[in-house]
Amino acid sequence: MAVLTHTRRLARGFSLVELMVVLAIAGIITGGASLAIDGFRANDADLAVERLRSVLEAGAERAAVQGRPLAVEFLSDGYRFAQLDADGRWRVVDGDPLFAPRTLPDPLSLGALQVHQRVPALNTQPADQERRRLIFGSRAPRFDLVVLTGHGSELLRGQPNGQVTRIRRGEAMR
Repeated sequence: MAVLTHTRRLARGFSLVELMVVLAIAGIITGGASLAIDGFRANDADLAVERLRSVLEAGAERAAVQGRPLAVEFLSDGYRFAQLDADGRWRVVDGDPLFAPRTLPDPLSLGALQVHQRVPALNTQPADQERRRLIFGSRAPRFDLVVLTGHGSELLRGQPNGQVTRIRRGEAMR
C-alpha cells in the first residue's frame, strides 16, 4: 500500500496580484460612492426647488381660503412663512410643518424677487425687508423669483390664481 503524503504549502501572505485586485475593487467602489453622493446632492437641490414651488402654491391657497394674509420671507439661506398678529406685526408661523422655516441645501440660493402686483395696505415694513417678502392675500400676487442653482438659475413664476410655474434653465420664458 502506498502511503500518500501531502505536502502542505504554508500561507505566508498575499501575492502581489491578489493585492492589486483588492485595491482595484476598492477604487471602483470608492469612485462609485463619490458619484452617488454627488447625485444625491443634485437631487436634494432639485427637490428643494420643487418643494419651494409647491409650498408657495400652498401658501397662496391657505391665504385665500382663510382670508388672512400669509407672507413668505426670503432669507439669505432659506425661507419662512409669517402671518399678521393682532397688532399688525408679522410673526413666524409655528406648529404647521408645511410652513416650517427651511434652509436651502448647497449650492442653492435665492436671487431676485420681482412682484408685479402689490397690496398697498400691507406694506408696513421698511423697504429693504419688503423686497424680500412675498405677501399672499385673498388673491395671490403675480411674481418672479429667481433660484440660483450653482449651474445657472431657475425661475418660479407665480400667477394671481395661486399657481406657481417652475421654468428651468433653457426653457422658453412664457
